[in-house]
Amino acid sequence: MKPKRLLPTLAAVLVLSTTIGCFNYVPTEIGAVPPGESVRLFLTRAGVEAVNEGGAEEALSMVSEPVLSGEFVRRTGDDLFVRVPTVRRQVGFHTAQLGQDLRIPANEIVQIERQEFSRAKTGLLVGGATAAITGLIVYILNDARQPDSVNPPFDPVEDRRRVFTLRLGH
Repeated sequence: MKPKRLLPTLAAVLVLSTTIGCFNYVPTEIGAVPPGESVRLFLTRAGVEAVNEGGAEEALSMVSEPVLSGEFVRRTGDDLFVRVPTVRRQVGFHTAQLGQDLRIPANEIVQIERQEFSRAKTGLLVGGATAAITGLIVYILNDARQPDSVNPPFDPVEDRRRVFTLRLGH
């Protein structure tokens, strides 16, 4: 591959490999989700209003339908409690994510999905990143061995003439 085409190809591979992620969301039943599991909830309009009453409007993502992502906390009767991230707090090098527990009526959830680790996507991510880094190193080494232009040897007399003529030209 030509060096001029290698760099955009490596950039595309790196961007593609970082966007695929290392997990999937898998549809599940409400009773099958253990506390502490990352979940994604698809809500009805009344469910959206319940979230808005809880004061966490910014936690909803409205792409094609209302979606709420967070950590499943517990289930009590007909309500689910989900912790959504609200603010990040940093103390020194340690960063802690602070969250708010929202009460979502179970009958206002259209679908619930839990987060599941994907070996295939993780393998693609690691392989793509490795290929991109290896290609970049090869590109740098090849470019260092074959410079594009060779500088002529230093000639003090010729350099003085250039400076002299440039000054007279102004």
